[in-house]
Amino acid sequence: MATGRETRATIDSETVKGLLLINGGGAVALLAFLPGVLQKPELESLARAIIWSVFTFQIGLVCAVIHNRFRRLCSLEYARKELECCTIFGKKLKEPCICHWSIGFMWSSIVSFVLAGVIVLIAGLGVVGVTAPTETTSSNNSITSKVSNKTPNKASQPRPNSGAAELKH
Repeated sequence: MATGRETRATIDSETVKGLLLINGGGAVALLAFLPGVLQKPELESLARAIIWSVFTFQIGLVCAVIHNRFRRLCSLEYARKELECCTIFGKKLKEPCICHWSIGFMWSSIVSFVLAGVIVLIAGLGVVGVTAPTETTSSNNSITSKVSNKTPNKASQPRPNSGAAELKH
């Protein structure tokens, strides 16, 4: 049966794999989507958002790798006989500083993933919001032009037969 230390090490390894997977997978998915978006000039804002999101995913990947390295250094700190706990603003914490740095990079990787998704979400909603009224307006213009073509203007309308009424008298 696995010890608590082995179980924690396995959980930490799976966490790093998950961070690498979500950030790497997000970047790959957006890079596959990017060529189709770049072919349409009206989606320029979405293309910019995708590029920024890919960069944000890269930051998440780097944070995951740094987290993994610091996690290893944290394990080495716990293996030492004399554990030096971190002190911040005069308050002594329960773990070594390197462990807190590791946790910080783990959360930074998660925040990068969420931020990249929000960037694309906002740009996508902006494109949908901008595109829909434009299509409606253009279809209304075509309807208006069709209606105006069917309705003759006043210059081409026949005048009432005021002269014919006078002839009858």
